[in-house]
Amino acid sequence: MPGLPAAAVWHTLGRGGGAAGKEPSMQRTYCPRCGGKLEKRMHEGRERDWCPACRVMHYDNPVPATAAVVLDHRLDLLLVRRGQEPGRGKWCLPGGFQETGETPEQCMLRELAEETGLQGRIRGLVGLEMGQNPFAGEVLVAGYCVNAVGGALCAGDDATEAGYFPLERLPELAFRSHARIIERAAAPLRPRRRFRGLPGGAYVVTSLDHLAVAREACRGGARIVQYREKDAPAAQRLATARAIAAVCRESGTVFLVNDQLDIAALSGADGVHVGQDDVPVEEARELLGPGKIIGVSCTSLEQALEAERRGADYLGVGAVIATPTKEEYPVVGLEGLRRICRAVAVPVAAIGGINLQNAAAVKESGAKYLAMVREFQEDAAARVAAVNTIYKK
Repeated sequence: MPGLPAAAVWHTLGRGGGAAGKEPSMQRTYCPRCGGKLEKRMHEGRERDWCPACRVMHYDNPVPATAAVVLDHRLDLLLVRRGQEPGRGKWCLPGGFQETGETPEQCMLRELAEETGLQGRIRGLVGLEMGQNPFAGEVLVAGYCVNAVGGALCAGDDATEAGYFPLERLPELAFRSHARIIERAAAPLRPRRRFRGLPGGAYVVTSLDHLAVAREACRGGARIVQYREKDAPAAQRLATARAIAAVCRESGTVFLVNDQLDIAALSGADGVHVGQDDVPVEEARELLGPGKIIGVSCTSLEQALEAERRGADYLGVGAVIATPTKEEYPVVGLEGLRRICRAVAVPVAAIGGINLQNAAAVKESGAKYLAMVREFQEDAAARVAAVNTIYKK
């Protein structure tokens, strides 16, 4: 956030300034080109400033500025506390006025480094918003989604503090334009934000007639449905995924696709579940965007801690009990599951050998979700409801 841009200085000088400590008048008095006295004339449907000496019509243009939307792996938002007016003491996105000779992107990365000490990489443009500044007049703010890729967080320039805040509990913001940019950036994040408040219960992994299982699962109140199919042609998998996505949207069920990031992205799924040998969490997030849910399969405490560190939203832990669908997986056991659940902060979905007879014991080990394949192949709605009842006790 540098000082006034050149345009604002012109405006202030041309308007005769104002009393000390007060906002400058927004009325231009003298021509910034020749210094002659300006007149008001109607032109193109607006009253504008006209210089009779140099015969130039002056237009008021918004001042360009930028703002960076930086989210950490928890979806907390980076804000800085302003050390000067306007909005002194309030919080805002890192950013400031664009300088001559730099692009908006260069401006945004420069301001981010100056105010927070962080190096950034641009993900994309969030949008443009108009704002009002008592010194600069109208400001056109370009908001960018940015990944922090280096540096150490430390407030600098005219920012007195810098820190991350949950999107649900932001401090008082200095600028409405920044609030609107945050709203825009937060809209695609709904799947992950909704996932955080999801109650525990049944996690259904489809098989056989995938769409039929998904329909029954949603009817029974499944918390999550994962579409897992590897052998069908890609076009057929995409069509099935889209059909399941529509069913899950109607019931408000979280819909994930196993392994296949392209199918997840094209079908409109809420996220993806990947294994240890699949695309890493960071790359999956880069491709799918920050709002998608990413789960990771883990068979040990070490894998669980690493997946959490990389930014997984939940862990699929198993096989909890020996199962023919996961013969190659080591058996974690209830005690191993308990150790993992105690060690991580993200939710755990237990999988492998779970049925209605042992479901309560698995739940007591700390798993938030019980993921099953064979158990939901028949009477899925009733069995999903039975699992959810266990979590209500």
